[in-house]
This record gives sequence, C-alpha cells and structure tokens, in this order.
Amino acid sequence: MGSDPVPAATVLVAVSATLVFVSDFGLEDGYAAEMRAAAWAAAPGVRCVDGTHLVPPGDVLAAMYRCKTLARAFGPGAVLCAVVDPGVGGGRDAVAVECDGVVCVAPDTGLVTYLWTEATERRAVRLDTPAGASATFHGRDHFAPLAARLAAGADLADVGTPVDAPFLRLAVIPVADGRLLRSQVVCVDHFGNCITGIRDGDAAGRRIGAVTWQGGGTRQVVAAYAGIAGGLAALWNSAGHLEIAARQASAARLSGLFAGSPVAVELG
Repeated sequence: MGSDPVPAATVLVAVSATLVFVSDFGLEDGYAAEMRAAAWAAAPGVRCVDGTHLVPPGDVLAAMYRCKTLARAFGPGAVLCAVVDPGVGGGRDAVAVECDGVVCVAPDTGLVTYLWTEATERRAVRLDTPAGASATFHGRDHFAPLAARLAAGADLADVGTPVDAPFLRLAVIPVADGRLLRSQVVCVDHFGNCITGIRDGDAAGRRIGAVTWQGGGTRQVVAAYAGIAGGLAALWNSAGHLEIAARQASAARLSGLFAGSPVAVELG
C-alpha cells in the first residue's frame, strides 16, 4: 500500500519577496534576461518582475521616478533592482536602501532619491563590488545577484556597510520662491507627458495659476486628460506629480520640454 497523503496544512512553500527590475537596457540585446538569469542563479525560484527596461539610456531622473511608482505599486516587502548606470566601471559607489519596507539595490547616482526623501523609516548600506565582476555589466554581476539574495530573505546588514545616507539629487525637490514653486521635469513618459518634480503635497492645497518654462507655459489646469481643451495643460497624475500633458499628442514635442528642464508653478 502507498503511504498516506501529506495533509495540505503541513505542506510548506518557501515564498520570497518580489524582485522588480528597473533599467535602461532595452529589450533587443538580452541584457535584461541576463540579469534575471543571474538573479535565479543566486536565489533559485525568486519571483522576478520586469518593471521596465525602457528607461531612456542614462536617464537617472526618469529611473528615480519609475522606482518611486513601482515601490508604491508593489509595497513593503518588494525589492527593486534599479540599474541605470552611466558611471559603471567608474568611481561611483553602489548602495542598497530600505525605505518604509521597500528595498532598492542601485548604483549610488541618486536613483533612490524619492524613495529616501519620502520615507519615514530608512537605512542604507554601501556595497563592495564582488571579485570577478565585469567592469561593464554590474547589473548582471553585482546588483541582480545581491537583490535576489535580499528578496530571498537576507538583511541589509548581511550585504553591506551602513552609511548615513545615499547620494541624493536634491535639485528635483521643489523650492518655494514666494508664490512660485521651482523644480524640473523628471520624466517624459511613453505618451509624451512631461512629469515634473512638483508633488501635490508641495502645493499644500493651493490652486495652480500657471506653469511656466523657458519659451512657454500654460494656464490651463484640468483634472483629467479628457478635460484638455487643446494645446498644453497641467494636471496631477496618478502618482501625485504635476505633469504637462496634451490631448492625443506629445506634450514634450509641443513644449520642447525634456528630463531636466526647469519649470515653475505659480500658486494662487
């Protein structure tokens, strides 16, 4: 006779945190898949999600914003592996941070600025590059395996040396100048919407009178894309950031804005 079946209640399944990739590697060359393979080699069975591999090449500001929105989407327990790394092989450090329960492994280029500055509980460690890592592909040889270990249950204290704070791109944090809030475009999305660094909390409930930038501006403020009467308009997007948008057209093309462009918001 066969053995009795194991009661369902006694079957244990190891569950890891979700590992979410953010990169500028694109989808043509296999780099993104190599990172996933490296993660599985380090922690077999870890759950991997491709958040995006279509960050514009070297665009740290856009990657910062994508890390923020994906951290919000997946919530505490998620591990982000963010690799937009213009300085790979150079002198920049590598960091891992935990911000309100979300972990992010990244080059220390400011990618974690939103995660860090908007968190109430946070800690960071500096990471040493492992021996034998390719000088041109730290995403595969350094960040992905380490992120996989963290997703499988390792603690930040197990993988690096504590530091007070990572490098932060504080220029994106809005600065009040009388009735103006000054910031910059942090991301241009697939539709050509120009997402600024100004968040709904920065306006503190005050009405937006106008948004201006070099060579242009708009006083049209709407609640949704359907409300745009024509031309350019400002609205609060789903992540709580002010963006410049156009209806069925690219606001970036119409305005000339791009990631890093200064913007100013006049508050009523």
